[in-house]
Amino acid sequence: MNTKTIIETINRNHLYPNKKLGQNFLCNDGILKRIVEVSDVNKNDNILEIGPGLGDLTAMLAEKAGRVTAVEIDAGLSAFLNEKFYNYKNIKLIHADFLKADLNDIFTKSIANLPYYCSSEILFHLAIKYKIKQIFVMLQKEMSERILSRPGTKNYGAMTVALGLHYESRTLFNIDRKSFHPQPDVSSSFIYLKRKEDNELNGQEETIFQNIVKAAFWGRRKTLKKCLMDSPHSDYKKELILNVFSKLNLDENIRGENLSIREFKEIARSISKQI
Repeated sequence: MNTKTIIETINRNHLYPNKKLGQNFLCNDGILKRIVEVSDVNKNDNILEIGPGLGDLTAMLAEKAGRVTAVEIDAGLSAFLNEKFYNYKNIKLIHADFLKADLNDIFTKSIANLPYYCSSEILFHLAIKYKIKQIFVMLQKEMSERILSRPGTKNYGAMTVALGLHYESRTLFNIDRKSFHPQPDVSSSFIYLKRKEDNELNGQEETIFQNIVKAAFWGRRKTLKKCLMDSPHSDYKKELILNVFSKLNLDENIRGENLSIREFKEIARSISKQI
């Protein structure tokens, strides 16, 4: 669909974009085709799409995939999609808030244009609850830069490290805001997250890892040692933290934003051995 067709469709069906739900419909068929192409969709795929909107991407995915499950929170759009895809045998439509839904299925890929307001929560849901091996998502460009950032840079943060434990990520292409209706205030990026075979941590170590990451970025301008001692996310005793720093030969003035994922893992393992 182009912008004119989208406007006609939403007006005819009384489907007015909900700004609170981050509804910005992609109105560039070339971008839609590129999404399907770079995602390497095939008949073996069971795809999860969050926020299908007017269903343009859904239809293209269904042409290539074995099955598509599309989860839409908006009641009006859900009704529209049910009518649009009434005769499609390989599309399952679910009217629900994805973050509250319980989907009893195993998906090979998730491909979606995520709403900006809750994209980080959705990503972690895909990673932690569904453990999807391949995630292809359109995000606000600024958020994609945070996910792909490196230690010591301004965008490097808790989300970078927490997702980086499970996924290798890269940008596939960028999308100008003019490719959407209504136009968002910022540009977008389409990124690929490939799940790592093994994050090298056991259950206890992974729990500690997540806690120390939250603690490390709780006070961004504080030293890592102070964050681990004072943060509400970390309740380890001072002696334990000092011992960890000594064993790992860590600079006592280092900050969390300067640590790599590997170094966070080493700290988690060291703490795990002492509790």
